[in-house]
Amino acid sequence: MRKLFATLSASVLAFSMSACSGEEKAIHVYASPSVTASDGTAYELSVSQLYKVDYDELDSSKVNAVCKAAGLGYTPENADSICFGENIFGIGLASVVYFGKYAKGLTDDEWEKLAEIAADTDKNISVLTGGKGNLDGISRQAVYASRIPDNPYFDAMVEEIINDMIVQNSCTRSEAFELLYSEGVTIETPFAPSMQEAVDKVYSDPKSFSEELNIFPQSACAVTDMDGNVIALAAGNHGNKAYNRAYRTLHPIGSSIKPLSVYTPALVDGIISFSSIVSDAPMMNEGTPQAWPRNYNLVYDGDITVTYALRQSKNTVPVKLATSIGGDKCLSFMREKFGFTTLTDGDAEISSISLGYLEKGVSMTELAAAYSVFGRGGEYSSPRFYTRVTDKNGKVIAESDHETIQAIPSGDAWIMNRLLCYNICKDNGIAQAARLNDGSEVIGKTGTVDNENGNDTDRLFVGLTPEYCASVWIGYDNPDSVIDRTDYKLPASIWKSIMELADRNVFSFAPDDGVVTTEYCIKSGGIAGEGCSDTETGYYLPDNMPSKCDIH
Repeated sequence: MRKLFATLSASVLAFSMSACSGEEKAIHVYASPSVTASDGTAYELSVSQLYKVDYDELDSSKVNAVCKAAGLGYTPENADSICFGENIFGIGLASVVYFGKYAKGLTDDEWEKLAEIAADTDKNISVLTGGKGNLDGISRQAVYASRIPDNPYFDAMVEEIINDMIVQNSCTRSEAFELLYSEGVTIETPFAPSMQEAVDKVYSDPKSFSEELNIFPQSACAVTDMDGNVIALAAGNHGNKAYNRAYRTLHPIGSSIKPLSVYTPALVDGIISFSSIVSDAPMMNEGTPQAWPRNYNLVYDGDITVTYALRQSKNTVPVKLATSIGGDKCLSFMREKFGFTTLTDGDAEISSISLGYLEKGVSMTELAAAYSVFGRGGEYSSPRFYTRVTDKNGKVIAESDHETIQAIPSGDAWIMNRLLCYNICKDNGIAQAARLNDGSEVIGKTGTVDNENGNDTDRLFVGLTPEYCASVWIGYDNPDSVIDRTDYKLPASIWKSIMELADRNVFSFAPDDGVVTTEYCIKSGGIAGEGCSDTETGYYLPDNMPSKCDIH
């Protein structure tokens, strides 16, 4: 059995949980759950990353106070077995997690806070789930960071299991951890070791990100299959895994929002077709001479087709379409059809919902799950990190609620698939870096976020093969940093490096039989006639066909 977390000197810890009164409860045995991956590979999820402490160096009265708060007599073994929330065991680890220092450097006030945590973890560590808690000065990010293993997938998996356990077992967060870290617990997960190996190989090589080996931005990646399962994650590159940037960190997503929030609802409502003519012209901001929205290359082409607007990532067109649809409707579409959980009501602002400048942002896992809709006939499933958890008797103690919905009609999903394919396969598409060497079909969209000075702060690419969807983000943990000043490779290039290493067996997307395929005139957007010399293949629903070209 392979172990991805740092392991304890003993695989099982036994200790008593109690209230401040000192009344002892039954001994609970904490053990490492076993994890079974999609290919049958077995892993062991360790109880905690224990920091060993020389208790002879510490004030025994302070250690005794913490042990007493946990309902234990003072011994080094008991001090190492106190649960300080989540899977954080022992005074040594708790000192590092909550205060960023070794136990011998704790102040009197910090010793008192450790005792408070030991006495009632749910009350005092509500910071773990976003609450303020009672412990001022303890960083929620520091707590999260402490739980990220070598493979961040298992960090996300544990969080999803705990959240489901709380609901399904009507228990507290600490009780859920107690249940999960019990003898004989087995976790079944769609985690794919081969895909994770491909991701890890790319993310451990600095040359995957820049030829300037010491100067490159941070990155994160999430990979799903076509059943809605998350199968691999990258939390950071070049060994920097201080934060789970793929799952716990939210990112602005720039233009990668456009197919989800604007083009798809416009297509579903019949506002546009594959080759509708739209206006690529800026509007004027009220009270200022500046043109808005600004295209990335400051080029405005007048009347163009929808497919050209998308493959050139025009900003003018989605802003106008979102204005026509309504920002509130675009936001609801993102939430209800594509499963985004972190969008705010303020994101209904046209500039936010059409250009991806979100108040909080989204995770790479939710972004990949949303884009998978275009590769699976319009179906959506929330990202899943596990299927079920059973105890030593085989009883199910947690099960993933993995509901699949028909988010959009299959015909519209295929048309969006082809629109996104042209982003990569056409020579005037801006995502050509994602083309795979074996000729496999790729669909996807880029995203760029810049600051008020026009400097890039984040870049993304979300791409699909017929079997996988992966989202890639690059940027910095400090949102004020800019990536314009560094020599870096594009997210689409990073995505390609991963997929070139992946085990892929299907190379073409399955078309939808209800969609009409025909040539259209690039100039007019209408069905091509004999006089049309410049044409492309278009994809249309029978009840939303363009008229015949009227200019040739």
